[in-house]
Amino acid sequence: MEDIKELKERLARYKKENSELVQRVLELERTESRLKKSARSMEEKSATLSAIVKSSDDAIVSKTLDGIVTSWNSSAERIFGYNESEMIGQPILKIIPEDRQDEEVEILSKLRQGIRVEHFETKRLTKNGKLLDISLTISPIRDTAGVIIGLSKIARDITEKKLEEQRKHNFVAMVSHELKTPLTAITAYIQILLQISKKDSNPFYATTLARAETQAKKMITMIQDFLSLARLEEGKIQINKQKFELHPLINELAEDAQFLTNKHIINLISCDNIWIYGDPEKLGHVIMNLLNNAIKYSPEGGVITIHCDKQGDRVKISIQDEGVGITPSDQKRLFERFYRVNSDKIKTVSGFGIGLYLAAEILRFHDSKIEVESQEGIGSTFWFSLNIH
Repeated sequence: MEDIKELKERLARYKKENSELVQRVLELERTESRLKKSARSMEEKSATLSAIVKSSDDAIVSKTLDGIVTSWNSSAERIFGYNESEMIGQPILKIIPEDRQDEEVEILSKLRQGIRVEHFETKRLTKNGKLLDISLTISPIRDTAGVIIGLSKIARDITEKKLEEQRKHNFVAMVSHELKTPLTAITAYIQILLQISKKDSNPFYATTLARAETQAKKMITMIQDFLSLARLEEGKIQINKQKFELHPLINELAEDAQFLTNKHIINLISCDNIWIYGDPEKLGHVIMNLLNNAIKYSPEGGVITIHCDKQGDRVKISIQDEGVGITPSDQKRLFERFYRVNSDKIKTVSGFGIGLYLAAEILRFHDSKIEVESQEGIGSTFWFSLNIH
């Protein structure tokens, strides 16, 4: 009987152990299945990514943190002239002009910190020594632990785009120069007639001539912007810095802007007793441009507020409107040359998209930059800061 009992116990243990073994085998089979699916998925993703890299019109290059090239796609070969075997294992400095090699040090420094570099415009060398205008977007490559192990670079050839911009710029500069002299003469004639009309009892003449003078001045301002753009890009723009009081300048500009509109109220807040060191003419151009935009892009009217806020040794100057607002996508490109917001709400607003670009460049010469906050249907606030003298 004891033998039978022991046999039954052994049989029970065997069944239990065998059941556990079966469960383990089944779990291993399921794990194997999942791994195979994952491997297939990774292979498919890798194949898709490889196809994208190979078919891209942009040069796609990867490199180490020391700037050594580890991959080089067919578009990189087409753009720069070097084939894959000539670049793999070589320093990326091979395609960077000597006078721009400091850029690579700065870029690598940013990327080691995990900072992505987007749409950085520069120049690069081809195998035959030709200089190309290039737009770079560079991202850090991380391993599974999140450690940066390399860099991925997308390079777009924008040489033709730059040439087209230069042709447009040359044409605009020529036309602007030719128009400036006759428009100045027309404005002078209008002013003479305006003085004569004030002696006439008919107010129609004075009103009409005043409007004509306003429109002529707008055209002169626009032409002046084009000429300033030409001087800026030729490196001939003059910045004449001096110590001056902010309030008289802003107050005069606010009065001039108020004269242009009867739909808006322009308020000036906290700009008294602030002295700065800068070019009053150029900074006046920046502020007037922002005021004109505030008027143009709030066609229903409203309050425009110019606010000066002392922040330590700097003053923040902001212009706020109650206009149509700007979409986030447009905000990213507002300060590009010739960029115009495409919106049905403002399709009748005139302009060539250089005012904000010029404003941003003038502020760059004053160690500042222009910023914007905006919400569609509510309005926009543009601001910049300057050192208090």
